[in-house]
Amino acid sequence: MENNNNILIIALVVAAVIAVIIAYNVYKNIKRKNADKLSMKIAEDEKLHITLDNKADMSEVARIILEGLGGSENVREVDHDGGRLKVQINEYGAVDEKKIRSAKVGGVLRPSKTAVHIIIGSAAESLENELKKHVTPVA
Repeated sequence: MENNNNILIIALVVAAVIAVIIAYNVYKNIKRKNADKLSMKIAEDEKLHITLDNKADMSEVARIILEGLGGSENVREVDHDGGRLKVQINEYGAVDEKKIRSAKVGGVLRPSKTAVHIIIGSAAESLENELKKHVTPVA
C-alpha cells in the first residue's frame, strides 16, 4: 500500500512538471505572436526624420506640404504649436500623407476628419508663415 502511494506521488510530481513546461511554452508562443503584430516595418522611402534640416528651403518645403494637403483650396487655417504645424482642412480624402512625408517632416498625424498635424520641429513657425503666404484666409 505504501508502495502505491509513493508511485502516485511520483506520478503527480511528473505530471506537475509536464504541466509547467507546457504552460511556459504556450505563454512564450503567445508572447512571440503578439510581438510580431506590434512590429512596424517602414519602407525605405518612408524613413522618418526627426526635424527639418536647418538649410532646407522653406518655400520648397511649404510647396510640397501644401500639395500634399490637397492644395490651398483644401486648407482652411494654419497654426503652429511648439514643433507641430496644425492645419484645418476641408476635405479629408484630398490629403496625401506620402507627399507630405516626402518633404522630410518628422511625421503626419490626423486627429480628426478636419485636422492634420505635421511634426516639423523648431522650424514650425517659419514654415507656418511660409504656408500662410499661399493660403487665402477663410472669412
